[in-house]
Amino acid sequence: MNREWIKKEALFNEVKGSLFEYLVAKELSVRGHFELSFHNSLDKNYLHILSQQDRMVRQFYPQMLSFLLDSSKEVVNYLLSYLNEVPVSSKVVGKFSQQLQGGELHEADLILGLKEGALLVSLKLNKKSSYVNTKSGGIKSFFTQYFSFIPSKIQEDFNHFVDLEFNRMAFELHAFHDLDYPGHFHHWVSKGLSELPGDLCAESRKILKAYYGRIAEKMHHILSEALSQNKVLFQHSLPPLLGLGREDILQVIFFHDFLDGQRGEVKIHSMKELSTELSKVKILDFGNISSVEVEIGRWSLQIRVKPMNKFTTTAIKINCSIRVRDSIGMSYS
Repeated sequence: MNREWIKKEALFNEVKGSLFEYLVAKELSVRGHFELSFHNSLDKNYLHILSQQDRMVRQFYPQMLSFLLDSSKEVVNYLLSYLNEVPVSSKVVGKFSQQLQGGELHEADLILGLKEGALLVSLKLNKKSSYVNTKSGGIKSFFTQYFSFIPSKIQEDFNHFVDLEFNRMAFELHAFHDLDYPGHFHHWVSKGLSELPGDLCAESRKILKAYYGRIAEKMHHILSEALSQNKVLFQHSLPPLLGLGREDILQVIFFHDFLDGQRGEVKIHSMKELSTELSKVKILDFGNISSVEVEIGRWSLQIRVKPMNKFTTTAIKINCSIRVRDSIGMSYS
């Protein structure tokens, strides 16, 4: 892929989500004949950001706009067929509304008004054959936040382990480059060495990957112990990591192959569907990689250790992503 395509892909990833959410919500308002009230409900700051993104796309990547328009209509067609009714309202949640009737919105991007009340919708625009990102959290609060039944002492000990492994990785990287490690990366940076994982040489990346692998292995041990000690509480902890943090939320995914121009595919998942699979949870054997692989019936959950951006800090994130197999065993996500 040439540099121009790389730039366009970066632009696509930056703006596709918010434009897609808006276009789906707008299309729903057109189908339900409440377009005026929909636009009046939009936050002015949100509209300003949308207009900037729209201008940028029209100028630098015009074919993306037609793709998003067509994709949003396809999603709405599928969603209306699934719901068997046309919503009477649609609101974009975005970053401007964090509460709904006193409860957290979790993964919701849209709020639809239906006959029986509000329905939350989580929208995903995802490349075909790739995992769907569902949750991202800080490593030093991951167990207490998502597996609250695990004793807090385990999170504390794990955090200490992460700090020790960070210093081990830092020492090994400095030693490989014939540098002393003074307890920080200031000297590293002053020598002009990069803080970004992708800029490292092969041997340095190997050291970094081994560091993330050791952390993932520790997480694998902690989660395996938690599952064996209390399977019920463990399985009840999984839905938020799978993108279904509430009973009244739908996960709507549009799988695309934009660069190849192939037709997209819509998939919808609900908590009702997931609940039939939760009891089948098992953690796969550790594969000496930077992630823990969890199987929940047809669902596969990947819990991956990743740097926030720079690897020169202990601020590591845990990315959760999923794949779901259909009834004949094919993975469509």
